[in-house]
Amino acid sequence: MLGCAAVIDFRRVASRWQSLSRRFAPEGLVRNNVILFAASVGAGAFGYIYHFAVGRLLGPSAYSVVAAAVAAVYLLTLPSLIIQLVSARFTSVLAAHRDDQALRPLVYLLTLVSLGLGLLTALLVWLGGSTVARFLQLPDLRVVAVVALSTLIGMLVSTNRGLLQGLRRFGALSINLVLDGGTRVVVAVGLVLAGLGPVGAVAGVVAGPAVAYIQSISAVRRLPRGIPGRPVEPRAVARYAAPAAAAVIGTTYLFNVDVVLARHYLSPSQAGIYAAGAVLARAIYFLGVTTAAVMFPEVATRHARDEAHFHVVDLSLAFVAVIGVVLVAAYWVVPGVVLLPYGSQFTSVRPFLAPFGTALALLAVANLLVNYFLSVGSARFAGPLLGACALETLLMVAFHRDLGQLLSMLLLTTAVLAVSLGLLYLLDRRRGRRQMRSLPK
Repeated sequence: MLGCAAVIDFRRVASRWQSLSRRFAPEGLVRNNVILFAASVGAGAFGYIYHFAVGRLLGPSAYSVVAAAVAAVYLLTLPSLIIQLVSARFTSVLAAHRDDQALRPLVYLLTLVSLGLGLLTALLVWLGGSTVARFLQLPDLRVVAVVALSTLIGMLVSTNRGLLQGLRRFGALSINLVLDGGTRVVVAVGLVLAGLGPVGAVAGVVAGPAVAYIQSISAVRRLPRGIPGRPVEPRAVARYAAPAAAAVIGTTYLFNVDVVLARHYLSPSQAGIYAAGAVLARAIYFLGVTTAAVMFPEVATRHARDEAHFHVVDLSLAFVAVIGVVLVAAYWVVPGVVLLPYGSQFTSVRPFLAPFGTALALLAVANLLVNYFLSVGSARFAGPLLGACALETLLMVAFHRDLGQLLSMLLLTTAVLAVSLGLLYLLDRRRGRRQMRSLPK
């Protein structure tokens, strides 16, 4: 009797647990987070190896050239991130409606757009090379040439990554990201050791996306052919590109402009120290981006089907919060261990690691909320995000006495942004739950 009762009770507990799991962790959400989290750790590890190795080989002054060039690449490839968001959004919607035949025309359209924007951006960077080099205090115009080429390659790989994200093929996407990071390290370190200095280090930023793009082509080849049931209209893509552009420009600008301004206002040595602190803190942001990447297609698909989706966002926010708290604590308690890969030349950044981590954790929360609004086709985030870009720029232009003051301006800006977007999400969540309750059962 007791044994039977125990079995029945165990089954009841298991049933309740499965019910709670389905409610709070949609099918595949946790698994996909784990897959992409592991890949992001691997790709992020390669990213840190890239910076650590280049920093050690070149020293703070020459390393600041590489850090500024890499930050400039991120800013110049903003359109590629826009295209990836558009690709992921429309792929998710088409998958929700099970119209796989429309995927191939969508990819072709976005690839042509990527190629055109990439060529235009690369040409503009090359023509304005002397101006770019003068602003970033780059002693070698070859660095500008490599930056121009990297913008073109970065554009091309974005469409295919968005496709993989929208289809929730996170295994293939993970391989693509790790391959990109590993290639960057091998090429950059090899060329620096060969005597090419900062130019060789920046060349790795071209090689990584180039190899990743070649690998991603196989995903497009496997797409079904045929006449789409509801083809994506270019006008719909263009309309969605506007809020996507605001999101990408805003988050990427906030993520990189502080390093560029530090290079402009601080001494070369201090700019290198600031760049090292920013790079170390970016682990929090990148892991938060991983969670947002998994959340995006899940929410977009559920929203397209008029299904509940706020629990997906809540769980994703919890993931980001846990990551942020754990890593900021590590930066605070053991800064020497965190800084170890950079070596003794960068020890002066130790007291700034925890504030850097806090600022990037807040930015990760803001980025996830921006991705939520994009996944449901809303542009309510645009005002706070673009306002934060203006606020950070004005504060840093006005207050740049030293590294600490620039960091304080970054922390203030990200806090204001995260709180503003959080309030907007709570209002949206409340409105959405009210609408769900009003629907006929």
